Amino acid sequence: MALAHFKHYPSFDEALIGFTRYCRENELGIGLSHSQEALQAATAGFAGDEGTLKYTLKALFCTCTEDHDTFDKCFQVFWGTRKHTYNHKIQNKNTSNVVKRSNNSLVMMGFKPQGAETPKEEEEAKNVSGASAVESLKFTDFSKVSAIDRQVLDELANKLLKQLNHRLKRKLESTKQGQIDIRKTIRNNMSNGDALIKLARRDRKMERYRIILLLDVSGSMDKYSFFLLKFIWSLKSNLKQIEAFVFSTKLVRITEFLRQDQLDETLFQMSQNADNWSSGTKIGKCFEDFNNLYAKRILNGKSITIVLSDGLDHGQPELLAQETQKIRLRTSKLVWLNPLKGTQGYEPTARGMQAALPSIDEFQSAHNLHSLLELENILANV
Repeated sequence: MALAHFKHYPSFDEALIGFTRYCRENELGIGLSHSQEALQAATAGFAGDEGTLKYTLKALFCTCTEDHDTFDKCFQVFWGTRKHTYNHKIQNKNTSNVVKRSNNSLVMMGFKPQGAETPKEEEEAKNVSGASAVESLKFTDFSKVSAIDRQVLDELANKLLKQLNHRLKRKLESTKQGQIDIRKTIRNNMSNGDALIKLARRDRKMERYRIILLLDVSGSMDKYSFFLLKFIWSLKSNLKQIEAFVFSTKLVRITEFLRQDQLDETLFQMSQNADNWSSGTKIGKCFEDFNNLYAKRILNGKSITIVLSDGLDHGQPELLAQETQKIRLRTSKLVWLNPLKGTQGYEPTARGMQAALPSIDEFQSAHNLHSLLELENILANV
């Protein structure tokens, strides 16, 4: 798998080869000959500045207009000095800036505060990172990601979420046609004898569901909240009707922040507003605020509500049970994704989780990439 930024390569030639591999991994039809031509063009002086390099490689790599957008995005990520993916942006900055950030900001960006890993976690991470197959990262618990090669995991997440979005788009397109209209089909094919050559279909009115996401960003969710936020952010490309909130001791609406083109910009905006990140948890109180301020306006029979939380609540279980039931009565389906459910031997014995369970339609895990991708069947109907 190609590294996704030129600064990770010791020389320009190696970076250029890495860029061709990166484009190929993002579904551009690039072969060995393209790599050779790119090196020849660079040797001939067509790599003097970023603009010349971009248009030279674009002429070599793109065979049709559909390739242009993909190439532009790949070039922006790989060769950009600022507008590349959030992870590389953080890595390539002066590390002292990262160290000076508060614990809340570090957690939001996917970093653990220094010294947060226990010896057991470090040993488990080493075992996972030593696995030969990148496929194993898809099944790696997010809580063990801190000591693993973050760049490889990030690239894998981007690739898998991109594939998920492609599949969702195809499914949504395939459902636009209505059922076959037998009478109309027969009338339209009367001149063809017994052969029904052209099938007529009834017009189908698409039912657009709204998806509402409530993400727990309390201290107990530190190991998972960043990856779950990345998942929420990735859904926006195909699921237009999204409402998103984060909560711990208070509820914050983040729908507007998801409209940023870059995830790092989304994180920056959230860091300025979600000041309760990595604090305690009062799920019942936050659900009460959600019901009072937003539920009547955004919840209806064509909405699916997804809660991403470990259910560890410091408030009153009775309040959580009451407010969860209110949400359930106003939405078509209530899904609860609990990262702890992916832990071997887990039982929902926490008071908060027990209080919420009677109102939940589906109770699933969200501890690794594989578990998030399994939500495709639910999201395909949105």
